[in-house]
Amino acid sequence: MRRGLALLCLVTPAAAEPPITNRDYAIDFYEGTAVGDSRTVGMGGAGLALINGTAGTLFNASASAVRLTTDNDHWTWDWHFDYLNGQLSSDFDNNGTAINAEGAQLLTLGLGVRVGKWSGAITSTIRSIPLDEDGTFDARNLTTRIAVARWFPSIDTAIGVGLQAIAFQIRANEQEIFNVNGAGVFAGATWLPAMENYRVGISLETPIVGGSVGADSCEGGAAMCMPEGLGRTLILPNEVEAPGRTGAGIAYRWAETAWNQQVKPKYRDERAVTAAVDLWFVGSTKDGHGIEKFAEQELQRSGVHTGIGVRGGVEVEAIPGRLRLRGGSYWEPERFDNGGRLHGTFGFEVRVGEFYVYGIRRGRLGITTDIASRYRNIGLSIGLWH
Repeated sequence: MRRGLALLCLVTPAAAEPPITNRDYAIDFYEGTAVGDSRTVGMGGAGLALINGTAGTLFNASASAVRLTTDNDHWTWDWHFDYLNGQLSSDFDNNGTAINAEGAQLLTLGLGVRVGKWSGAITSTIRSIPLDEDGTFDARNLTTRIAVARWFPSIDTAIGVGLQAIAFQIRANEQEIFNVNGAGVFAGATWLPAMENYRVGISLETPIVGGSVGADSCEGGAAMCMPEGLGRTLILPNEVEAPGRTGAGIAYRWAETAWNQQVKPKYRDERAVTAAVDLWFVGSTKDGHGIEKFAEQELQRSGVHTGIGVRGGVEVEAIPGRLRLRGGSYWEPERFDNGGRLHGTFGFEVRVGEFYVYGIRRGRLGITTDIASRYRNIGLSIGLWH
């Protein structure tokens, strides 16, 4: 009898989610996987107290005001350009349903400048995710952050505030079904006690609720939509919700010299080991539902409870000034009822060439990978060696 019941469980398909019957629902917009430059992803997504400049502004508004320890100029500029390819991912949002489709593509880039104690940065993250196996549906979004920060030497602390805006779009057969925009604020601080080897960072992000769903390209207005060639009508959501987040992190560096000090050499070529740990609390959504199930016109509740994510990693400067190795892990917070997900990350960064542009510069090339159940990505990063 027990054997028969076990066999029945194996062959019985999972129950479908409730069908969408009206617009009284929201899409839960949430990025649970590690996003950022090769250093961030390679160290398990931990960077609140560690990553500075535009790459750090992706999760800490104060990051642009944290100087490199070799930066002794009155002003400086910063940029990053990183690409993540998730072709081997079958369940990007960890909703428990694997789809046999080309994985997500993600690009993040930023530009920043610091003048004296003041700094500013603008970053953008562009993401594309397939929602079904035949490639009919895909979701695209653009997240832009603008932050202003200041360094306060009397308390060894950088403090920043900023605006975060999201433009979200779902398409079918290469035509837009609907789009929605929303905005919120975020703030952060980083404490770097002078001549010490540790740093502490915190970050606060308000929830974002985007209303006024637009669907001018669909017949039936914003309430219902029948894309050309689809053969069925879609009931659109009332809004898109992005949960608020609160994070705290700490980083520690072991080396011959103290970490938190300005040094005269252009490059700090010394053997070092740096470790970082972040703790994130991700808020719930009032009426959020999964993106992938929208393609099937089903409601899969998402973000019922506050989620907790832990991220940690280690970086080793194996060959000073030439090679850095990274490894880490993180727990992706639960958004659906199938639980969270454990990730393992790895990466390296090599120095590529040396040239003169307003001083001696070094190029760098970084590769990183993020592996979890039903999730794989590989990242490429190019930029300057610091």
